[in-house]
Amino acid sequence: MNSAGRASIAVTTAILLLAVQGSAATSTKHLDISPKNAHALERLANYPELEALSISCLEDLKALPESIGKLTRLRELVIDNGNGCVMNPVLPESIGNLQSLEKLVLFGGQDTFAPGARPGRHHPFPQSMSKLQNITYLDLGRNGLEEIPAFVKDLPRLKEFRFAWNPKLKEVPAFLAGMKELTALDLQSDGLSDLPDSLNALPKLTRIALGGNCKITESAAKKRELKRRFPRVTFDFIGEYDCPGK
Repeated sequence: MNSAGRASIAVTTAILLLAVQGSAATSTKHLDISPKNAHALERLANYPELEALSISCLEDLKALPESIGKLTRLRELVIDNGNGCVMNPVLPESIGNLQSLEKLVLFGGQDTFAPGARPGRHHPFPQSMSKLQNITYLDLGRNGLEEIPAFVKDLPRLKEFRFAWNPKLKEVPAFLAGMKELTALDLQSDGLSDLPDSLNALPKLTRIALGGNCKITESAAKKRELKRRFPRVTFDFIGEYDCPGK
């Protein structure tokens, strides 16, 4: 075979390989993005069938791309950095287009101690997050937030809400009492000293985690009082770490 023939075969093979790769991307339903394949984040529009997206440890990421709003079949979006790395990307307004989303995890995904971020300064949550009407599970833990964001009240199907490791949170907002589908609250290691009686208006609320809220967990009287005031709720008062001075 002459050189021209070999070159033609090489070109044909390359074209076929690209076609196969493109087809694989189009049909992919689960995608994990980390520093090893960070380039995939720039090509989200190539994954129209995606149902679950996980992003972790992209510490230099300034913003999630607007193209994330094209993933209209997405059911899970997870940015969970654990304790190993930090991220604080701007969330685009297009996130409100994710009408199929049921699970949203931003654990350490809006952490102001990310590289280049100003400590204590948070990006505002997009107003469009109020459109995520199908969310049943939301985790906003370990972001240094001082209050529960207002968009949470607009999530009528929310069943499990996690807001742990936000030690600047001093009180639970009144609007949580209107979330009738809520079954579980994780408020571990926040800065709470009490819970509002209005939570008794939640007919399905049966679990509240309060470990690490030392003004509560270090007081046997306060724990007894909470159990008396919320007889339908099972409390978890066990924290990951001991309270200071214990």
